[in-house]
Amino acid sequence: MRVKRFAWVVACILVLSTTACVKQRPVLHGARTVLVLLNYQVDYLSASGRMPVAQDQVDGLIRATNKMVQAMRQRSNPVIYTMNEFSPFQPIIDISQKFSAMRFEPGSALDPRINYLGGVYFSNNDWDAFSNPQFERHLQLIGAGRLVLAGTYPERSVLDTALEAKRRGYSVIVISDAVASSDASRRDAALQSLKEAGVEVESSDQFIASLRPQIGG
Repeated sequence: MRVKRFAWVVACILVLSTTACVKQRPVLHGARTVLVLLNYQVDYLSASGRMPVAQDQVDGLIRATNKMVQAMRQRSNPVIYTMNEFSPFQPIIDISQKFSAMRFEPGSALDPRINYLGGVYFSNNDWDAFSNPQFERHLQLIGAGRLVLAGTYPERSVLDTALEAKRRGYSVIVISDAVASSDASRRDAALQSLKEAGVEVESSDQFIASLRPQIGG
């Protein structure tokens, strides 16, 4: 009887040790470059939206973004779209965000000026894309290693997502001419904060040029 009890205790210790090792195992990253477009939604990009960015920043953002989408598609590299979808049952958050990007409302939809082309879409109820656990599961599934970020309100979505991505071990690039905020000073301050945090900041042309040797390969 004592031998059986001892064997049972040893088995339990081994199971617990194995479980602990699995939990502590680091996330494995691939080498794939992934373009992540954060919150390109009607409420943020349209002048009639509930929380629009500065309209003098929109045309440049759309041009730069569509160029990058086209370059990524030529390369068969993934493009991911994340969009805020806030619940009507969190009034404090909703009021602070002017009831923008409310779930199931037209303003939460992807702006039609953005090239979609069947990319993968994830919804969030937070500005950080990693708040949706399916987002990182997909990154792991496709072998992502380098995330290229662009989007609206970089002081929120881009900064939060970039810092979390770096914490999780991804290489991160932010596209300077494909971000837009409520005014130029907020946009520029966000880009400076990203640089100070060790995030690479490039223009869309610089990023596309880095892909050219591989296009068609």
